[in-house]
Amino acid sequence: MKAVWTMLAVAVIVAVGCSPCDKGGEDGPRCACETNKKCSCEGEAQTCGCGGAKPKLLVTLPSDCNTPDGCCLDAQGNIILSIPNFNNGALIKAGKITEPSPARMVMIDKENKLSTWYEFKPEDLHPDTKIVGPMDCAFGPDGNLYLADNQLFNNPTNMSRLLRINMVDGKPTSCDVVVQGFVCANAVVWDGDTVYVSDTVFKHVPNESLTSGAYAIKIDEWKDGPVTLAPYTAESPDPHLVALYKTSGRIGFGADGLCVDEAGNLYCGIFEDGIIFKTTFDENGKPKETTKFAEADCMECCDGIIYRAADKKIYVADMLINGVQAVDMDGNVTTIHKNGDTTGADGSLDQPCEVLMRGNELIVVNMDMPWESDLLTNKQIDEPYTISAIELK
Repeated sequence: MKAVWTMLAVAVIVAVGCSPCDKGGEDGPRCACETNKKCSCEGEAQTCGCGGAKPKLLVTLPSDCNTPDGCCLDAQGNIILSIPNFNNGALIKAGKITEPSPARMVMIDKENKLSTWYEFKPEDLHPDTKIVGPMDCAFGPDGNLYLADNQLFNNPTNMSRLLRINMVDGKPTSCDVVVQGFVCANAVVWDGDTVYVSDTVFKHVPNESLTSGAYAIKIDEWKDGPVTLAPYTAESPDPHLVALYKTSGRIGFGADGLCVDEAGNLYCGIFEDGIIFKTTFDENGKPKETTKFAEADCMECCDGIIYRAADKKIYVADMLINGVQAVDMDGNVTTIHKNGDTTGADGSLDQPCEVLMRGNELIVVNMDMPWESDLLTNKQIDEPYTISAIELK
């Protein structure tokens, strides 16, 4: 898998981040990035210098769950977690495993006990690649779980899908395709009867530009069968495309995490540039405007994001720096925590890809899927595979 990421990260550029904090005199700790008015530090200084709440270990995953990714809460407050096991290839090459571990969905209950939630059947796998790549997931208004199936690493030609795991009496029973034609289906979030899905790569010119976007599909559109998206072209984009993003191309991964606020505004984090965009809609649900919402020197990457209504902040998994950011509704960025390269055994962040709120706990999924790049703090796949948690006020 390292080879795949290396292909995506053709150009290596050293990113600018926070310098170590100093004591800040009577005002307490501060970071050099405070000179950027859109960025601040809070709490006690950590090894990185932009500290805050310290993460703790929530769950240690078994060795056959080598790459966790997206997650959501069910109606009972259990965490449903995607395990795509994208690290299989790298681990086999390194001689650490001999057979690939199958992708699956697991559950972490309210006592933090882990169990298998859904095992993909042969008919659930992509008919061409014979693989399923579960990433972000969210329960829809019909009570079923909707899941991004990322096929980019297997075939980059519009093979990715949105899957539905059908629930019967509170149990997952089967899996269907509801939308097909994504290049890299990634984040999934619902707002009423509309599901938003980010597609992380449309067109990539390394070091020059990347085009990606977000789609909106209503639940009744697949009642007669899967919706098929048209391959992206600037001249004739699919009508479901509600936001288009043009970014630096420095890594090759663009539109990533998605969330929606109380007003129905859509926010999308850009993986490679650490930027959040905001899309507003008219009374008919049609997109009005997409604008840059948040950007700061200390936020280098936006992977998974989530909106927390309690404090009206967006929380961001900053994969490149092993960090978590908080963004207020004015676009100001605060580094909650970041740490250096680690195995994650003590709960430290180990290439975080997703965040989730469970009460006052910020759940952080550690993907631990490095590629060869000076941009990335995490340098190697190493056990244990972990989920962290940060207590918020």
